[in-house]
Amino acid sequence: MSGNLLDLRSQLGFYKFYHHDSKNVLIHSIFVPTILFSSFCMLHRIKIYHDVSLTAPLSVLFFVFYCFLYLPTGLLAGIFLLLLNLALTNHKIHLSFKQELSLFVIGWIFQFVGHGVFEKKKPALFDNLVQSLVLAPYFIMFELLFKLGFMPQLKANLEHDLEIKQTKLGKQKQ
Repeated sequence: MSGNLLDLRSQLGFYKFYHHDSKNVLIHSIFVPTILFSSFCMLHRIKIYHDVSLTAPLSVLFFVFYCFLYLPTGLLAGIFLLLLNLALTNHKIHLSFKQELSLFVIGWIFQFVGHGVFEKKKPALFDNLVQSLVLAPYFIMFELLFKLGFMPQLKANLEHDLEIKQTKLGKQKQ
């Protein structure tokens, strides 16, 4: 993974580099959760032990990684993952596989449109697939927290880091 694996600023900075156009971030804010939701719905169909589906260990892995990055937001993300797992386990979500797959595909189409039309940069997943897929939901949660006024210093640090990286890349191209 890019940067220090367990450094929040480094990990969010990796993702921020590919997602700083406001329209692209808005698209991702809608469709990253759509992709996560539809993925979990589809993966919930795969049982690994009695009623335990593949979403349970996946959620635990995401949760642990997020908590190592920053405990307070890791716990918040864990609550969302737990609620989604409970809703799936308790059959509160009633979608057909075709509906789940449709949401998944539509989510990805919009992601690529956001990058091609607004960001004008390849998606992060082309540079690091696993990091991008794991970080995307966490990054979107931070974007929401930033919009709500939380962690202004972290937001400023990420913007500053982005400016430095873009300046360095601009000089390298010249």
